[in-house]
Amino acid sequence: MGDAGGWDRSAGRYDRVLAANRRGAWRLARSLPERAFGRALDVGCGTGFAAEAMAATRGTRRVIGVDPSREMTGRFMARMAELGVEAEAHVCDVMAMPVPHGWADAVVSTMAYHWFADKPAAVAEMALRARPGGVVGILGSGRGTDREYRDLLASLDPPVPSRLVDVYDALQRDELELQRDLEEAGLRVLDVWMERRRGRIPVDELLARKDATTGHMLDDLPADERRATWNRIAAAVRAAAGPDGFSYTFCKLYGVAERPV
Repeated sequence: MGDAGGWDRSAGRYDRVLAANRRGAWRLARSLPERAFGRALDVGCGTGFAAEAMAATRGTRRVIGVDPSREMTGRFMARMAELGVEAEAHVCDVMAMPVPHGWADAVVSTMAYHWFADKPAAVAEMALRARPGGVVGILGSGRGTDREYRDLLASLDPPVPSRLVDVYDALQRDELELQRDLEEAGLRVLDVWMERRRGRIPVDELLARKDATTGHMLDDLPADERRATWNRIAAAVRAAAGPDGFSYTFCKLYGVAERPV
């Protein structure tokens, strides 16, 4: 589920720079079938946006969070304690979750799906943790997200490391791809959709978000080269921005499915 060291470094600022992910988590929780889900598994739990939304809107009182980042799971547990939700957390990958099959009334995952190395296998592991009649809800990055930023990086000369550009095509998925993953996991799809928004974002806010989510991709460079690359990206973003900020597209991909009884 991405680079654990990178997420460890981002944990302290995650809630601030990625507030849009919190809104997406609440949107997903409210899109589940209209019933209570007492036990929830939060896959790629981060600081606990999805579990928080499940507790507030779906009556969840017992939650397990899994995430490869120890810093993230620490913040997840602190948030659950503040909410009075019984919780446990495991520092692990989606493919190694120590959670019994059929344990959860709902398995939810917000903004982690696109980081899974093997998405179909990851969804299959999530499906196994849902009880018969339980649901799986997924929110991920949809195709087209941040295409303006990606195209800007691709245009730079000399070029930036190709992984900063290629990562978008590698990670993002569309509705049909998510639907296929859910169906191949043996789930009955209830709804799959994408919400596409266009807008402008303050340059500093965009750069903080990119540093938090993709900054670790430069970790293998010497420190001076890493700083020079990031400074060049920041300068290009500022040059391309208008008085109201940098134009961007954000696509949120949602899927809700049920494990057959």
